[in-house]
Amino acid sequence: MTDLTLATEFPRLDRSDWMKRVEAVLKGASFEEKLVTQTADGIRLEPLYGQMAGPRSARTHQMPWALFQRVDHPDPVKANSQALDDLGNGATGLVLVAAGATTARKYGIDTRRLARVLQDVHLHAVSLRVEGDGSLALADLIARQPIDPERLTVAFNVTNPSEAALLAERGYGGPFMQADGRGFHEAGATEAEELGAVLARATAQMRTLTTLNDMRLVHAIGVTLAAGQDIFATLSKFRAMRLLWARVLQASGLPHAPLNIHAETSWRMMASRDPHSNILRATVAVFSAALGGADSVTVLPFSLAQGLPNGFARRVARNVQTVLAQESNLWRVADPASGSGLIETHTRGLCEKAWSVFQRAEAGDWPKPDPETERGLPLIGTRAYPLAVEHAPEVEAL
Repeated sequence: MTDLTLATEFPRLDRSDWMKRVEAVLKGASFEEKLVTQTADGIRLEPLYGQMAGPRSARTHQMPWALFQRVDHPDPVKANSQALDDLGNGATGLVLVAAGATTARKYGIDTRRLARVLQDVHLHAVSLRVEGDGSLALADLIARQPIDPERLTVAFNVTNPSEAALLAERGYGGPFMQADGRGFHEAGATEAEELGAVLARATAQMRTLTTLNDMRLVHAIGVTLAAGQDIFATLSKFRAMRLLWARVLQASGLPHAPLNIHAETSWRMMASRDPHSNILRATVAVFSAALGGADSVTVLPFSLAQGLPNGFARRVARNVQTVLAQESNLWRVADPASGSGLIETHTRGLCEKAWSVFQRAEAGDWPKPDPETERGLPLIGTRAYPLAVEHAPEVEAL
C-alpha cells in the first residue's frame, strides 16, 4: 500500500518509537509477559503488527454465503411448517438433521417421513445438507420428482464410496462425504487439533474415493468446522482450513479444486443459563466464519441447550445471519483479513501446528483433547454476572 499524501505533514514513526512509549508505560515490567500472548496451540501473538503478505484464502464464488437452518423437529408436520417459515423469511438452505445423528441434540427427523418434511419445498431453489443417515433417502425422494440433480445444491453425508459413486452417477456434484470437526471441538480441542483431525479425515475419505478411479469423486468432500466466540481464532481457523487442503491436493499430485467449508456456531459455547447471551456469541461466530471464508453457515438457536427451540429462537438464528449478510454486506470483500499482520501470523501458525497434528493422526496418533478444559465455555450469565431470575425458556412444548 502506498503512503497517503495527507499524512506527509506528520512525523514518520516506526516500531522503535512505539517501543519507547511502551517501555515508559510498562515501567520496567516485562514486554513479553504483559503484552505478548500465547494461544492454546502455542502460537506467539504480538500486540502490534504491520501489513504482512500471505497466501489468499478466499471462497471460490463471490456471493453471499448460504444461510442454513436446522430441520430437527420430530413431528414431520411441524418440521415442514418450520422449514417453510425459515425459507420464507431469509434462509436459503436447510440442514436435515436425522434422529440419531451425533448433532441431533436429542431430537431430529425420521428420514422415512422425508417427503412430508419437505412437502411444498422447492428443492431446486434451496440448498440442502444431510446430517446423520438420510442421504440416499433424500436422493430417492428427488428421483421421484421432475428435477435434474445437476441443478441442485446438496451436501450429502455418506460413508461408503460406492454410495458416493451412485450419487455421482445420478448427476449430483457433491460433496458426498463430510469431514466434521465439531466433535473434536466439543471435546475441547484447540483450533489446530480440530483442523488437523479434519484434514486427516478428509484425506482418508479422498483415498477411498480415488480407488474408484472416478475423478468426479476426488474433490467431492466437504468440511464442517465449529465457529466459536474468539473472533481472531475462528477467522484464522477457517482461512487455514482452505490453505491446508490446497497443500494436501498439491502433495497428492491432484489438481486444485475448491473446498466446500460449512460453519456451525459452537455447541460448546452455548449457555443453558441466561441463554439470550448466546445471541451475542452466535453473532461473533458468524462474523468470524464469514470473514474467514465459510461457504455456508448454520446458527444454533440460542435456546437449543434448553430444549427444542421455538419459532422466536429460530427467527433470531436466521436474523443473526441476514443482518450480517444483507445489511453489513460482509460477503462483498474476498478474504478481507488478507494482509493483516495478526491474522496472517495466526493463520500461518495454525497451518504449521495443524499439519503436525495431521501427520500424527496419519500415523494413528489422533488428538486427545481434554473435555474438562474451560476453553470455549460460556462465562457471562453462567459463572459471572448471573441473572437473578431466569427468563422462561424459548422452547417448544413437546
